[in-house]
Amino acid sequence: MPSRRAVLALPAAGLAAVGLAAAGCTGARSGGAPVPSSADLAAAASAARTERDLLAGYDAAIARHPGLAALLGGLRAQHAQHLAALAAQVPTLATATPSDGSGGSPSGTAGTAGTASPRVPASAFAPGNAGPSAGVDDSPPARAAALTQLAAAERTAADAHRAGCLAATTSLVPLLASLRAAESCHADLLSLAGSTG
Repeated sequence: MPSRRAVLALPAAGLAAVGLAAAGCTGARSGGAPVPSSADLAAAASAARTERDLLAGYDAAIARHPGLAALLGGLRAQHAQHLAALAAQVPTLATATPSDGSGGSPSGTAGTAGTASPRVPASAFAPGNAGPSAGVDDSPPARAAALTQLAAAERTAADAHRAGCLAATTSLVPLLASLRAAESCHADLLSLAGSTG
């Protein structure tokens, strides 16, 4: 297994390949696979909350700005894949993940082992805290503001995944590093889309 420093030094494309390959390999484990450490459980639970927060934010942005649905729908689908990869790597997440999308965590795992990390605030997705009841606004300034807010949320998520990398063991680090790289790339893409109108 590569060291944390080696994994964190890989280019973004390499990180994604390493992380997703690690997630894909989990299906081949036998029934006697080792139970994830408490540090990994906490880091994975935090990462899953982060991904659910992003999914909710993308849903709100797509509902408010239908003109962005093509761009945002593709990025949203990647976050759904991230959540599935986390559940494949740490199967207990699949049973502990709330079905209502509330972003809760498995009891006793959040915040343990020094994994406190930045959260993506719900207010990051609605200008002026307008919330989901706000009407559709597909004006160019509103779309640009939404892209800026989503880019900021992606950067916050990347920081959260970095914190998870530093707290997790080497078995989970490649996946968390790939998520960090993906969120950083998403932020750059959203910033670019927002600047070009």
